[in-house]
Amino acid sequence: MENRVKTQQEIEQEMKELSDRFTTFLNTKGIAAKFKLAFNNMSESARKQHAADVAEFEAIKAQSAEDNKEFAEFLRTKGIKAKYKLVVENIKKGAKAAPESTAAQIARVQAETQAAVARANAMGKPAVAEVSASSLEKEFNAFLKSKGLDGKYTVLVTEE
Repeated sequence: MENRVKTQQEIEQEMKELSDRFTTFLNTKGIAAKFKLAFNNMSESARKQHAADVAEFEAIKAQSAEDNKEFAEFLRTKGIKAKYKLVVENIKKGAKAAPESTAAQIARVQAETQAAVARANAMGKPAVAEVSASSLEKEFNAFLKSKGLDGKYTVLVTEE
């Protein structure tokens, strides 16, 4: 489900529509006519909401089929023999692609490891011999920012 913010114009349009419906309801004579009008309005609203829900469901369904092509193909395949054949073909494709994907994963992990080692080496450098209150405050606040706590905490260092 997607939540979106309504613009002022949309809100005014809805208010005008509700006002018109309520005026029509008040001007309707007789209790039976008022109930009939109210139920017609409810059924119209339900039809509109159903149409919107169906459209959203179809969009999600299409996206899901696109994301899971093999599974969608498996569902469309008729017969146990054809499904078995499809599964075997997919296993063969996976086996052929396994060395490439493994190599890509290894390369990604090595790159991440090298970056982590470089960050650790940068952090492990010897401190500057002369430390001032302002530089210490900056380092503490940079640390808090790296941990995502800069909005919650701040450090003030004063020299005595």
